[in-house]
Amino acid sequence: MPLFTVSSDVYDSVLVVHADGELDYGHAPVFRSEMTRVWEAGTPALVVIDVAGLTFCDSAGVAELIWSLQRSRALNTRLVLAGVHGTLERILAITGLRSAFEVSPTVEEAVQGTS
Repeated sequence: MPLFTVSSDVYDSVLVVHADGELDYGHAPVFRSEMTRVWEAGTPALVVIDVAGLTFCDSAGVAELIWSLQRSRALNTRLVLAGVHGTLERILAITGLRSAFEVSPTVEEAVQGTS
């Protein structure tokens, strides 16, 4: 089983990116590649990054999330992190980045928030 997987799909015109496993220095390029593909495919009104399946996230992973947030702002796209927990939750709280991100408990709640 791979240590990190990332995929994306569309729910009700919302683009959802699923990140599972360890988002760390070794896997950050895989995440960047998927997010680059997402941004280059068009400009959705909402992108939800589902991080509920992350088992670990280091500073390189957080840097990729910040890059995604900056890219979303440049494109006037709403970005929501869904399912933040564990290491990522602690990193965002300790660094003060928690307030920079819009966070939702679940993908479903993030998608419903668009209605």
